[in-house]
Amino acid sequence: MPLVGFRPTKARLIIEDRKESVLVMKVVLDPSDAVELVTGGTLKDLPGILRIRERKAGAANNGSDPLGSMVFVREQNGAESTAARYQVNVLMSSEKFGTLLRVANAGRLPNKFFVDADARGARKDPGLGYLVRRGTRVKLWDNHAHRSLPLWNFVMILPIDVPTTTSAAAAEPEVLRDVAMPGLAPTDSHVADLVDDMLVFQSDTRSTMFGLVSVVAVVAVAALAIALALFFR
Repeated sequence: MPLVGFRPTKARLIIEDRKESVLVMKVVLDPSDAVELVTGGTLKDLPGILRIRERKAGAANNGSDPLGSMVFVREQNGAESTAARYQVNVLMSSEKFGTLLRVANAGRLPNKFFVDADARGARKDPGLGYLVRRGTRVKLWDNHAHRSLPLWNFVMILPIDVPTTTSAAAAEPEVLRDVAMPGLAPTDSHVADLVDDMLVFQSDTRSTMFGLVSVVAVVAVAALAIALALFFR
């Protein structure tokens, strides 16, 4: 069964009284995927809509029923002319729908989702299969004979933000950098402070020694002058 990948581009939530909520997304075919259409063109050239409806409470799916459908909507000409498009309809359990809703309310969209659209062996022509063309295998949707394909599997990849550091952890090194703690290796700022203190101490000591030497020299010169005066009297 070929898987088809899509990427959401925009999301809207529809809430109606006494009815299940519906999450509507505009989608495009994933750039790494390729699906050709029997009527001509490819699926990536068409706009798409994903409608995820919350499954009613108590309703369960044992795997024998499809999860939804992928429908090709033909181009319509007339008073209300519309271009060709496709629509993916999915039923989701309340628990998973709640998780998806929390992600959407946080302002984020799913990164990618996959659908498994096939008749699951009910007929020889599944509607969506593989075709070898010019030595390359491509996916082909017979959107003329099978406008609607049942979905048997639906996988959605949701984004998760993992913070690298917390504010407290980021602030801790700044605090330790300014506090001297016994038993810890000195930091660069501590070493710089010690060097500054040592240079100031050396400068003060040098000035004091120079002053003492000057005083001693003046006293020695005065004593020599007095001794010479007494000698020549």
